[in-house]
Amino acid sequence: MEKGLDIPNPFLIFVPSNKNIMSKSNLTNAFKALRKKGYFARQNFWCCQSCAWASIPDAKAEKAVFYHRQDANDLKENGSCYLAWNGNGKEIVEVLEQHGVSVNWRGSIDSRIKISI
Repeated sequence: MEKGLDIPNPFLIFVPSNKNIMSKSNLTNAFKALRKKGYFARQNFWCCQSCAWASIPDAKAEKAVFYHRQDANDLKENGSCYLAWNGNGKEIVEVLEQHGVSVNWRGSIDSRIKISI
């Protein structure tokens, strides 16, 4: 139905999109690229941020980026979530954008990086 109308518009059709499938693939490829740059990069990693940070080996914590299960649920439901990270935020954002992932970040080491697919 169109907004404000009580009857369905017979001229509107639903066209399924594979945008989320392609974007999820882009996100996976971005995480692979981050691993090649030496990051501990994981998707749907542990249940929450505290558990995820605690499980990252100390030797790899200097360059880490992930989203946890709660974030994965947000990504699935809303098409966006926040990444926890440590390392070079500009480099992480650059890699994500190179792989077609929409990024919103304030540029501060104190803020998580928001991604949208």
